[in-house]
Amino acid sequence: MSTPKYQIIYQYLSEQIRDKKIVPGDKIPNESELATMFQVHRMTVRQAINKLINDHMLVRKRGKGTFLLSEKYPVLTRSLGGIATYHDDIVQAGLEPCYRTLEARIDRTEPEIAAHLGLPQGDPVVYMKRLMLASTIPMVLERCYLPAELFPDILEKELDTVLYKIIHEFYGMNLMQARQELSSVLPSEEERKLLKISSNCPCIKVEGIVHNDKGRIIEYTRSLYRGDKYRFQCSIGRYPGFLLQPKS
Repeated sequence: MSTPKYQIIYQYLSEQIRDKKIVPGDKIPNESELATMFQVHRMTVRQAINKLINDHMLVRKRGKGTFLLSEKYPVLTRSLGGIATYHDDIVQAGLEPCYRTLEARIDRTEPEIAAHLGLPQGDPVVYMKRLMLASTIPMVLERCYLPAELFPDILEKELDTVLYKIIHEFYGMNLMQARQELSSVLPSEEERKLLKISSNCPCIKVEGIVHNDKGRIIEYTRSLYRGDKYRFQCSIGRYPGFLLQPKS
């Protein structure tokens, strides 16, 4: 069975990227040039290019052409060995981190949020809803709650950045301990649109609290990580059940 022509073009472009004949920022040959090169219709070329765009390796820029965004299919790894940030994950993957604040306001705590933060019900909290991107690709949707009394005027800060940097630099807090719970969920329609994923793409839901160096809970988060773009990693010690006991 012969290989579909669009797949041949896809493999050709993939090899050009792998061999670094095309590097991030470069414009790839246009549809007409590739159609002439492979003696195919432009729709066949477009099918191959769309596959690379769906892989988040190419990006179309209106009126300019199609450019290489990344040399590799972006998958981020989050270590569960300590307190980490999205910025750490994305830089480690060699991509560009970007934050987009969708909502930011002062709310009154609902019973569940108050319980997580150790606050009386109705106390004011800072609520932020943010989207984390990797070189324009949505990766994480975060909902964050902070005790308002600990962070006066935080809504006046530049929030499209690393939140823990703001907490440390402007409020002098050190982050000492975190607890996280992970589960698999199907996102809502609104969440799918924000993350730009299909209806059958699962997400990893991460709920967590963070303590400062005085033992106070300073943050509660509910985050959705794209299941097709994120993996979590932890190091585990020995299983103690079969350890040899010292001879008496």
